[in-house]
Amino acid sequence: MKKVLAIIVALTMVMAMAIPAFAADSYMAYIGFADSSWSHSGFHPDTDGVEITGDGQYTIESTQFAGASDILVFVIDFEGMHADNPDITATLDAIEIDGNAVDFDASKIVYGDIEQNGNYRIEIYNDYGDTKSNPPIEHLTPVLSSIKLTFTVSGMSAAAEELAADEAAPDETEAPSTEAPAETEAPAETEAPAATTEAATSAPKTGLAIAVVPAVMALAAVAVSKKR
Repeated sequence: MKKVLAIIVALTMVMAMAIPAFAADSYMAYIGFADSSWSHSGFHPDTDGVEITGDGQYTIESTQFAGASDILVFVIDFEGMHADNPDITATLDAIEIDGNAVDFDASKIVYGDIEQNGNYRIEIYNDYGDTKSNPPIEHLTPVLSSIKLTFTVSGMSAAAEELAADEAAPDETEAPSTEAPAETEAPAETEAPAATTEAATSAPKTGLAIAVVPAVMALAAVAVSKKR
């Protein structure tokens, strides 16, 4: 039983060490938007988005919020990106509403895991966030037909290279042997002293043994009785 348990423990440790570190190969970026009436609103994953597969420039276009009277919330959410690797970033390059470029103050855009939920966010304007008091855009701008956002992602290549290097590096921790440790050999039983008679050294037959035991007990009882 000890040998079986030792093998199970060793195999469990080897399997645990063999599980590779996981990092996503891609992320989804979604527009988050609401007007002041909330009649034109939507947030990830129920809005238009784009798959981020590496460093580079990306664009999201959407007609989902056509008819919005103004801007109450306007963000881009990168699902799970900050949780996997905080060094990956995205920078807003351009905003177009109804086919027209919208001026914005790039220094006032807020970036990061703003809601502390593992999602990286570009906050363009949020009436419930830091950009309310310091807006990067004119939030009274209506959306008649479409929104188009362009941004650049950086750091995914470095994260992938670092992960690949970690996986390729030899593991200095020696994997435990799958062989069960040799059990300590049980000490040999002390041999009973050799009997002085030939009958004691030979194994008795079953019937003879059954007969001899009561006889010996009877002789012992008689001897004790005589001593008394």
